[in-house]
Amino acid sequence: MSTSSSDAMVNPRRCLMFVPGSRPERYAKAIATGADQVCIDLEDAVAPGDKDSARASVFAFLADTPESYSEIGLRLNPLSTELGRRDLAELKASGLAPAFVMLPKVESAQELLDADAALAGTDTGLIAQIETPRGLLDARALAHATPRLQALMFGGFDFIVALRGRASWESFFHPRVQLAVIAAEAGIGCIDVPFLDIKDEAGLVADTDRVIALGFTAKAAIHPAQVDPIQQRYLPTVEELERARRVVAALQANRGEAIQLDGKLVDRPIEIAAERAIALGVHGARAG
Repeated sequence: MSTSSSDAMVNPRRCLMFVPGSRPERYAKAIATGADQVCIDLEDAVAPGDKDSARASVFAFLADTPESYSEIGLRLNPLSTELGRRDLAELKASGLAPAFVMLPKVESAQELLDADAALAGTDTGLIAQIETPRGLLDARALAHATPRLQALMFGGFDFIVALRGRASWESFFHPRVQLAVIAAEAGIGCIDVPFLDIKDEAGLVADTDRVIALGFTAKAAIHPAQVDPIQQRYLPTVEELERARRVVAALQANRGEAIQLDGKLVDRPIEIAAERAIALGVHGARAG
């Protein structure tokens, strides 16, 4: 089961790429982006009249998915709805074990426990989307509901509508910080909402840098062109990676005790950050 913070260190997940469940011709294209995770969507991206056919297409694809770098999962409809409960029941009956299942608009631990029970005997992880004020207020309990939970995801646009606000960096700031703190305390990932302007790469990069600074471990994408810019921003620079290796080596040589390196104090918190940089560095390093 891909759930723990140590697992996140071994297998950093930087970008989750959404693809509509009703567009099976796009599934392989989404995987070809090289996104760390690909989520085939049965919820918002699928028209009400196409739900059953989309589910059938997704299940058929998952039954014969080719080997790929990406972790491939799906987003169900909310378990608070009959449609979502049917999605979960049919997934259980299918015997499929996707890499993860995303649950939208989660507001109760029982939803996660129901999904956990349906996935018993599999290594499938769970991702809980926090998209309502109630979900945010109860997010700490949700984060500890089941060891199967891999990450929380901020559903910013649904959240701000429920809040009766307007989408902006300022209005997203508080819930983002709150969610990042809760996810970090629980030792799970924290995924940010997609950047909607698919032609504004500079804006995407800036937004990604800002949420990385807040503690988000990944950002969602809605277009193939967004995947590489997001994943690159999570990588350390060549200089950062080299220093991270030196930090770890220096502390190991000093038996974990604080030490000066290049005139700066290095201790356990600095080592943890260095270990994260090294883990991300398995994907390479960015120029700057």
